[in-house]
Amino acid sequence: MMKKRLLALLAGIFILGIASSGGAIALFSDDFNRENNDTIGNGWYEVEYDSSDVAVKDNYLRLRDESQTEKDAAVIKDLSLTGYMNVWLDFDWAANNNTEPSDSLNIGYDFNDDNWKIVWTQALGGSEFASVSLDFLGVLDNQSNVRLAIWVDVSAATEDAKIDNVILRGDEMGAAPVPEPATMLLFGLSLTALAGLCRKKKI
Repeated sequence: MMKKRLLALLAGIFILGIASSGGAIALFSDDFNRENNDTIGNGWYEVEYDSSDVAVKDNYLRLRDESQTEKDAAVIKDLSLTGYMNVWLDFDWAANNNTEPSDSLNIGYDFNDDNWKIVWTQALGGSEFASVSLDFLGVLDNQSNVRLAIWVDVSAATEDAKIDNVILRGDEMGAAPVPEPATMLLFGLSLTALAGLCRKKKI
Protein backbone atom coordinates (compact mmCIF):
# COMPACT_ATOMS: atom_id res chain seq x y z
CA MET A 1 0.00 0.00 0.00
CA MET A 2 2.81 2.42 0.91
CA LYS A 3 4.59 1.63 -2.36
CA LYS A 4 1.44 2.36 -4.39
CA ARG A 5 0.94 5.67 -2.62
CA LEU A 6 4.54 6.67 -3.27
CA LEU A 7 4.26 5.73 -6.93
CA ALA A 8 1.11 7.86 -7.23
CA LEU A 9 2.93 10.75 -5.58
CA LEU A 10 5.84 10.39 -8.01
CA ALA A 11 3.47 10.50 -10.98
CA GLY A 12 1.78 13.62 -9.63
CA ILE A 13 5.09 15.40 -9.05
CA PHE A 14 6.28 14.65 -12.58
CA ILE A 15 3.01 15.74 -14.21
CA LEU A 16 2.95 19.00 -12.24
CA GLY A 17 6.59 19.59 -13.10
CA ILE A 18 5.89 19.27 -16.80
CA ALA A 19 2.80 21.48 -16.56
CA SER A 20 4.81 24.25 -14.89
CA SER A 21 7.89 23.82 -17.06
CA GLY A 22 10.30 26.72 -17.38
CA GLY A 23 10.58 26.91 -21.17
CA ALA A 24 9.81 30.60 -21.77
CA ILE A 25 12.37 32.47 -23.86
CA ALA A 26 13.19 36.18 -23.67
CA LEU A 27 12.47 37.40 -27.20
CA PHE A 28 13.36 41.04 -26.58
CA SER A 29 14.36 43.13 -23.57
CA ASP A 30 15.41 46.66 -22.71
CA ASP A 31 16.25 48.11 -19.29
CA PHE A 32 17.29 51.51 -20.74
CA ASN A 33 20.41 51.51 -18.59
CA ARG A 34 22.46 53.76 -20.83
CA GLU A 35 23.48 57.39 -21.17
CA ASN A 36 20.76 60.05 -21.43
CA ASN A 37 19.98 60.45 -25.11
CA ASP A 38 17.20 61.70 -27.37
CA THR A 39 17.78 58.62 -29.55
CA ILE A 40 16.53 55.43 -27.89
CA GLY A 41 18.53 52.82 -29.80
CA ASN A 42 18.18 49.06 -29.33
CA GLY A 43 16.00 48.73 -32.44
CA TRP A 44 13.20 51.06 -31.34
CA TYR A 45 11.94 53.75 -33.66
CA GLU A 46 10.29 56.89 -32.38
CA VAL A 47 7.14 58.94 -32.97
CA GLU A 48 7.42 62.43 -31.48
CA TYR A 49 6.56 66.11 -31.97
CA ASP A 50 9.88 67.41 -30.67
CA SER A 51 13.25 65.66 -30.89
CA SER A 52 13.48 65.27 -27.10
CA ASP A 53 9.94 64.00 -26.45
CA VAL A 54 11.07 60.38 -26.69
CA ALA A 55 14.29 59.93 -24.76
CA VAL A 56 16.36 57.80 -22.44
CA LYS A 57 16.40 59.75 -19.19
CA ASP A 58 17.93 58.58 -15.87
CA ASN A 59 17.93 54.92 -17.01
CA TYR A 60 14.31 54.76 -18.10
CA LEU A 61 12.34 55.56 -21.25
CA ARG A 62 10.50 58.90 -21.16
CA LEU A 63 7.47 59.58 -23.38
CA ARG A 64 6.43 63.24 -23.22
CA ASP A 65 4.41 66.01 -24.90
CA GLU A 66 1.13 66.56 -26.66
CA SER A 67 0.66 66.43 -30.42
CA GLN A 68 -2.25 66.33 -32.84
CA THR A 69 -1.66 62.68 -33.75
CA GLU A 70 -3.17 59.60 -32.14
CA LYS A 71 0.15 58.76 -30.50
CA ASP A 72 1.50 61.89 -28.81
CA ALA A 73 4.88 60.28 -28.12
CA ALA A 74 5.61 56.64 -28.89
CA VAL A 75 8.20 53.96 -29.40
CA ILE A 76 7.61 51.12 -31.85
CA LYS A 77 9.50 47.84 -32.16
CA ASP A 78 9.46 45.54 -35.19
CA LEU A 79 9.32 41.87 -34.19
CA SER A 80 9.30 38.48 -35.87
CA LEU A 81 7.58 35.97 -33.59
CA THR A 82 7.65 33.08 -36.05
CA GLY A 83 7.98 29.84 -34.11
CA TYR A 84 6.82 31.27 -30.78
CA MET A 85 3.56 31.16 -28.86
CA ASN A 86 2.13 32.26 -25.49
CA VAL A 87 3.71 35.68 -25.93
CA TRP A 88 3.51 38.13 -23.04
CA LEU A 89 5.08 41.42 -22.04
CA ASP A 90 6.47 42.51 -18.66
CA PHE A 91 7.34 46.14 -17.92
CA ASP A 92 7.39 48.80 -15.21
CA TRP A 93 5.78 52.22 -15.61
CA ALA A 94 5.22 55.48 -13.77
CA ALA A 95 3.76 58.92 -14.54
CA ASN A 96 5.00 62.33 -13.54
CA ASN A 97 3.07 64.44 -11.06
CA ASN A 98 1.73 66.76 -13.78
CA THR A 99 -0.46 64.07 -15.33
CA GLU A 100 -4.12 63.49 -14.51
CA PRO A 101 -6.58 60.60 -15.04
CA SER A 102 -7.60 61.94 -18.45
CA ASP A 103 -4.06 61.22 -19.69
CA SER A 104 -3.16 57.65 -20.61
CA LEU A 105 -0.34 55.22 -21.30
CA ASN A 106 -1.09 52.59 -23.93
CA ILE A 107 0.24 49.32 -25.34
CA GLY A 108 -0.79 48.13 -28.78
CA TYR A 109 0.25 46.14 -31.81
CA ASP A 110 -0.39 45.79 -35.51
CA PHE A 111 0.82 43.51 -38.29
CA ASN A 112 2.55 46.32 -40.20
CA ASP A 113 -0.82 47.41 -41.62
CA ASP A 114 -1.55 50.48 -39.41
CA ASN A 115 -4.59 48.68 -38.00
CA TRP A 116 -3.54 49.22 -34.40
CA LYS A 117 -5.11 47.16 -31.63
CA ILE A 118 -4.90 48.55 -28.11
CA VAL A 119 -4.41 45.72 -25.62
CA TRP A 120 -3.71 47.75 -22.48
CA THR A 121 -4.42 51.32 -21.43
CA GLN A 122 -3.78 52.99 -18.09
CA ALA A 123 -4.99 56.33 -16.74
CA LEU A 124 -2.07 58.39 -15.50
CA GLY A 125 -1.62 60.53 -12.39
CA GLY A 126 0.68 59.98 -9.43
CA SER A 127 4.35 59.10 -9.66
CA GLU A 128 4.99 55.62 -8.22
CA PHE A 129 6.34 52.83 -10.41
CA ALA A 130 4.06 49.83 -10.98
CA SER A 131 4.70 46.49 -12.67
CA VAL A 132 2.55 44.99 -15.43
CA SER A 133 2.48 41.50 -16.94
CA LEU A 134 0.46 41.55 -20.15
CA ASP A 135 -0.69 38.34 -21.88
CA PHE A 136 -1.46 38.72 -25.59
CA LEU A 137 -3.76 35.65 -25.40
CA GLY A 138 -2.40 33.99 -28.50
CA VAL A 139 -2.99 36.78 -31.03
CA LEU A 140 0.75 37.18 -31.66
CA ASP A 141 1.54 33.47 -31.85
CA ASN A 142 3.72 32.54 -34.84
CA GLN A 143 3.33 35.99 -36.41
CA SER A 144 6.21 37.11 -38.62
CA ASN A 145 5.47 40.82 -38.99
CA VAL A 146 4.48 42.37 -35.66
CA ARG A 147 4.89 45.96 -34.53
CA LEU A 148 4.68 46.57 -30.79
CA ALA A 149 3.96 50.15 -29.70
CA ILE A 150 4.07 51.97 -26.36
CA TRP A 151 2.64 55.49 -26.36
CA VAL A 152 1.14 58.28 -24.28
CA ASP A 153 -1.93 60.39 -24.91
CA VAL A 154 -1.55 63.52 -22.76
CA SER A 155 -2.97 67.04 -22.68
CA ALA A 156 0.13 69.17 -22.07
CA ALA A 157 3.76 69.36 -23.16
CA THR A 158 4.98 68.96 -19.58
CA GLU A 159 3.27 65.60 -19.02
CA ASP A 160 5.04 62.29 -19.46
CA ALA A 161 5.20 58.63 -18.57
CA LYS A 162 8.24 56.54 -17.77
CA ILE A 163 8.87 52.95 -18.90
CA ASP A 164 11.48 50.51 -17.61
CA ASN A 165 12.47 46.83 -17.62
CA VAL A 166 10.68 45.81 -20.81
CA ILE A 167 10.81 42.04 -21.45
CA LEU A 168 8.87 40.21 -24.16
CA ARG A 169 8.72 36.45 -23.60
CA GLY A 170 7.29 33.45 -25.40
CA ASP A 171 7.40 29.68 -25.62
CA GLU A 172 9.08 27.96 -28.54
CA MET A 173 6.47 26.11 -30.58
CA GLY A 174 6.95 22.35 -30.63
CA ALA A 175 9.64 22.38 -27.94
CA ALA A 176 9.49 19.59 -25.37
CA PRO A 177 8.65 20.99 -21.91
CA VAL A 178 11.56 21.09 -19.48
CA PRO A 179 10.65 20.53 -15.81
CA GLU A 180 11.82 23.09 -13.28
CA PRO A 181 15.03 22.11 -11.37
CA ALA A 182 13.17 22.09 -8.05
CA THR A 183 10.65 19.62 -9.47
CA MET A 184 13.42 17.30 -10.65
CA LEU A 185 15.09 17.47 -7.23
CA LEU A 186 11.84 16.51 -5.49
CA PHE A 187 11.30 13.74 -8.04
CA GLY A 188 14.82 12.40 -7.39
CA LEU A 189 14.34 12.42 -3.61
CA SER A 190 11.08 10.53 -4.01
CA LEU A 191 12.81 7.91 -6.16
CA THR A 192 15.45 7.50 -3.45
CA ALA A 193 12.73 6.99 -0.85
CA LEU A 194 11.03 4.41 -3.07
CA ALA A 195 14.31 2.53 -3.54
CA GLY A 196 14.86 2.48 0.22
CA LEU A 197 11.35 1.13 0.77
CA CYS A 198 11.96 -1.69 -1.72
CA ARG A 199 15.25 -2.65 -0.03
CA LYS A 200 13.57 -2.84 3.36
CA LYS A 201 10.93 -5.21 2.02
CA LYS A 202 13.60 -7.54 0.61
CA ILE A 203 15.41 -7.91 3.94
